[in-house]
Amino acid sequence: MERRNFYILVASICIGLTIFWLNIYAFIILDVDLFQDPNTIKIKGSGVTGEITIHLDDLKSSKYTQVMDQTFHFRNSVSSDLYERVYSGVSLWSILEIENILNDEPSKLTFILCGRDAYCSPKPLNLSIAQDNPELIILAYYEDSQPLFGDGPLRSVLNQSVMPSGEVCSQYSIQQLASIKINIS
Repeated sequence: MERRNFYILVASICIGLTIFWLNIYAFIILDVDLFQDPNTIKIKGSGVTGEITIHLDDLKSSKYTQVMDQTFHFRNSVSSDLYERVYSGVSLWSILEIENILNDEPSKLTFILCGRDAYCSPKPLNLSIAQDNPELIILAYYEDSQPLFGDGPLRSVLNQSVMPSGEVCSQYSIQQLASIKINIS
């Protein structure tokens, strides 16, 4: 019985060390903030003047352009069919415009959307698509008039019509949206 307890102790220590190092990896390498309030979003990167954090209540305020009950068309990488969903949220471009944090003109900047689970959009997109289509790229907080609590309080939503050729918007629809990284291209 003592030998069995020793093996359990060793296994427990190994599991604990693995969890510790995976958390360190997520925090440092993947840039996941384990302590960030889930009701906030950070905008950061080399394309902005400092990092800003905006709370969900502020996003819902009249300070930013609200997009209400907008039908978005999606395509995923599995099927070529378009499907629709109705979202309400705030225009990404209105946030960037009102906060006045961009270091350069939008055509020289790209953005990447990242979730709390460290999933990020597969490729950076040119920020000029957000400028040219302010109501088709939003940070949604409602789907079909219901809050997005199951998928996190915020989700990025891009309409398929704004996507570059060959890209599908479902890969850029990030659940539990935590940050937007804006960089110089």
